[in-house]
Amino acid sequence: MNKRYLASGIAGVTMLLAHPLRAQPVRVAVADFDYTDSSGEITDQRAAHADRLRAFKSAIIGDLAKNSRLAASPLACKATPCSANELDQSGIVAAAKAQDARFVIFGGVRKMSTLIQWGEVGVMDTATGKAALSRTVTFRGDSDDAWQHAADYVGEMMSASLAAPSRK
Repeated sequence: MNKRYLASGIAGVTMLLAHPLRAQPVRVAVADFDYTDSSGEITDQRAAHADRLRAFKSAIIGDLAKNSRLAASPLACKATPCSANELDQSGIVAAAKAQDARFVIFGGVRKMSTLIQWGEVGVMDTATGKAALSRTVTFRGDSDDAWQHAADYVGEMMSASLAAPSRK
């Protein structure tokens, strides 16, 4: 065997070992979350809740971004907010497909009382157009800390679920 070919082959193998082939991350779009307040509280908290919803979504995207097997981004669409209340299922899937996202996360939070909030979080698989995951979460309190704790929980749960090998 020619020494030049042998040296080229060894160099090629060395490069492959030094830079292993990596699977492309699974793309995930995150829609805006809807909010409903049925607590009957007198104080108008719409601005605070809008800020917390934005922070909630950002925290989920941040948690997903920590996982190298996922690439998360906000869902982009013409509707404002870009949420399940504004788009039907096919609209959410189409918007996510336009971003080449394999999954889209969406949902809403409902304030039942001064102390209790609960949310529905869903994931649609854009390849099939079907629900891939649905979870109900509850959290106590209506403070930045309570919302952050809930967002961290949802983000970590979604990250673990969507990065699982069977989800690719």
